[in-house]
Formats: sequence, structure tokens, C-alpha cells
Amino acid sequence: MVKKKFETVDLLIIVGIIAAIIVLSFAGFLVGVGILMFPMLSLLVMAGAVFGGYKLISMRMLEYEYSLTNGFVTVDKIMNRATRKRMTSFECSSCEDLGVYSEAEARLKTRSFDNRIFATQFSDHRDSWYMIVHSGKTGKTLVVFDPDGDMQEAIKKFIPRSLKFEKFGRG
Repeated sequence: MVKKKFETVDLLIIVGIIAAIIVLSFAGFLVGVGILMFPMLSLLVMAGAVFGGYKLISMRMLEYEYSLTNGFVTVDKIMNRATRKRMTSFECSSCEDLGVYSEAEARLKTRSFDNRIFATQFSDHRDSWYMIVHSGKTGKTLVVFDPDGDMQEAIKKFIPRSLKFEKFGRG
């Protein structure tokens, strides 16, 4: 389980959401009371704006969960500790390449993938690993994630032998 760190971009998004709530509430008030003479409409618009804003802000609180079971990896996104969404799942045996993302970032940005999944703690992906895998649902996928030491060792057991020897040696 990796919790995404709260960064400046997240703060700017939240400020934008709050500004949108204020603008929508004010517009709802003007239309409901000033134009239509129906104050209940303005109350409904304000309540909808506040509820929608709350939902959008709570979606910024992200956690990622990686699980490995018999060589099968699943990556889930958990929003506000309430909603879980499966981002991808794949067999480790379908891995084409893996390594430290910062060392291969320039090379990986130019390659084409059916899907790119970034499930990392930081938006600049420091200390992150990548895997290029084939998944039944997402096709050829670049997965960037932050596995701990135990997860890395477990993945090493299930990747193809040739890739294991190329990346980690015989040890």
C-alpha cells in the first residue's frame, strides 16, 4: 500500500474546485432569487455544488495497492479510503522489461504503449520501478509503481529467467 503524497498541483486543483463551488453557488443564487423568484432552486444548486466539490476533493486523496499472488500482480487505486478501482492486473511471466524508472524514463517516453499506469507516491516518480507487461484487458502496458523490498524480491521469482539474469545477474 502506497499513499500518494499531497503536492502543489493537488493544492491548486482544490483551490480551483472551491472557486468553482463559490461561482456556481453565486450563479444559482442570482438565477434562483433574482431571475426566477424561486429561492428553493438556488438552495438546490448550492447543495449540489458543495456535494460535487466535496466528492472531487475527496478523490484527490489517493492510495495505491499492489498485490502479488502466485505470479499474478494487481494494481488498485483507492480514493478517499472508500472507493477501489482496479487499474490493471497481469502475469509476471508476461513481463518484457523492468527496472528503475528514472534511469529509463527518456527511452520509455518515446515508446508506444496501449496503456500507461502511474501508481506512484510522488508525481516526479523518484525511486519508482517500471514494468512493461502484456495484460488481457489493458494490452501492452507500462506500469510505474513503488514496490517495497519484499515485493521486488517476490516479483523476481516470477519474471522470465532470461530477464531476471539480464537485470539482476545470477545472484
